[in-house]
Amino acid sequence: MKLFTNLFVAVFFILAAVRTSQCEDYTVTGKVRYADNNEIVTSGIVKCYDEYGVLETTGSIAQNGDYILGVHRQLMGDIIGFPNLGPEEDNFIPTGYPSAISPTEMTSLNIVTNLIHKDIYVIRQTQGTPSQNIANVTGRVFNGNVPVKDAIVYAKNGDAYLGYGISNSRGEFTIPNLPTGDHILVAHRIGSESDSKGIVLNENGLDNVILNVKPMGSQVTSNIPVQFSLSQNYPNPFNPGTVINYSLPKDGFVSLKVYNTLGSQVAELVNASQTAGSYSARFDASGLASGIYYYKLESNGFTGTKKMILVK
Repeated sequence: MKLFTNLFVAVFFILAAVRTSQCEDYTVTGKVRYADNNEIVTSGIVKCYDEYGVLETTGSIAQNGDYILGVHRQLMGDIIGFPNLGPEEDNFIPTGYPSAISPTEMTSLNIVTNLIHKDIYVIRQTQGTPSQNIANVTGRVFNGNVPVKDAIVYAKNGDAYLGYGISNSRGEFTIPNLPTGDHILVAHRIGSESDSKGIVLNENGLDNVILNVKPMGSQVTSNIPVQFSLSQNYPNPFNPGTVINYSLPKDGFVSLKVYNTLGSQVAELVNASQTAGSYSARFDASGLASGIYYYKLESNGFTGTKKMILVK
């Protein structure tokens, strides 16, 4: 019995050592500054998201503007600087790296080694004048019929960013204390196409604004396929993101939708005309429950359906 126990312990530590050797740790470091005057931001947090918009890690902004992120795997990541909440905190809107121009224009980082000097130039929030009336805007963000969590909804007027809200698990967001007038709302989530909508805000506020973001689809190759095809998603099972590849032998309108086992549509990945070629579409299921889902491709009389499994 003692020999068996010793052997078990030895095997356990060997396996643990193997797992440890396969786990890579990387750091991303830099400073956070204001885009308009290069001043150091003295508080807030920096978040790193993977390509599907899933939060990977978080780090604080120190009083000297420095931040450090610990990443535990190789990935293509996007980093965003966020302010702390509170009247005495630094006043900026969530801004992606490196962006000194627009908070939603960001450069992805290929994190396969330690990265330094990844400075973020955040956009300062524009304040209304004391004489202006203020009001709140509320609404929801969806992907098809699915509520989208962690979408950032910006309120802007021209080049001025006046405020923002972040959607919860039900897709609900609130942008408080906006000056009344004409504004544009922009919903942004990493891994998705942004949506925007013009609003007119009066002193009574505005409720139930609906915005829709869609996963990005990108053409893989310009070679023209000889036939329609719909590939099995990868990875499968997945959590929470996966990629669906498909091929079109001729131009036409393309529909790629995701359904649950009851036949209800839960996401619309593609709904547009596309030229012949091979494509990939990303599906983010962070707002869905574990289970079996089906994705369906329709174009020029072709219909293809496959099953995928979400495991959380």
